[in-house]
Amino acid sequence: MFVSANLQRILLKNKPAIETDTDLLAKISKDDQVAFKELYKRYWKQCYQQVLRRSGDTMLAEDLTQGVFVSLWEKRKSVTVNNVSAYLFTALRFRFITYLKSQIHEETYTSHSLLEACDPPNSVEMAMRIKELNEAIDKGVAMMSPKTKAIYTLSRTEHYSVKEIANKLNLSEKAVEYHITQSLKTMRLALKDFLPLILLLQKLF
Repeated sequence: MFVSANLQRILLKNKPAIETDTDLLAKISKDDQVAFKELYKRYWKQCYQQVLRRSGDTMLAEDLTQGVFVSLWEKRKSVTVNNVSAYLFTALRFRFITYLKSQIHEETYTSHSLLEACDPPNSVEMAMRIKELNEAIDKGVAMMSPKTKAIYTLSRTEHYSVKEIANKLNLSEKAVEYHITQSLKTMRLALKDFLPLILLLQKLF
């Protein structure tokens, strides 16, 4: 079908301009949910695949990706973002490492000799080991009492502070600290065979 030059100019003139990331961020800072959805559509798949490649866990990839975007929305009025993809990937990396560290007490990360003795596995072996690690984590959580499990989840998964947990559950801060200590003891026991893998993932990601 032949289209006149004048009509082409009219169509191009009326065609909506593609908004830049900077434009979207400016609108998001003013509570524009449509702009946020557009930014989410642009980057969610890249973020999801970033985690999936390293974890082999679709649920974890979904959770961490959602968490990064939720955080961006919550901080929309205060955060400064110059490069959206760099910001999101850095946030994902931090969340992934935090997730791994949250499963075991920090003291277990002081031994680097285990990492030196562990040869990097291939991608198939890595995916299998991470699957086993996630299963061990689930078993560790299942071993906790209901109250300890609830406090562990708030502390390590949702990143509440001791004071926030105490206020939320109407407990003393000392009681919260006790349950966190108990949960970490349980997780150390459940994950004792996975320390080399956790150390390796921390270095590779």
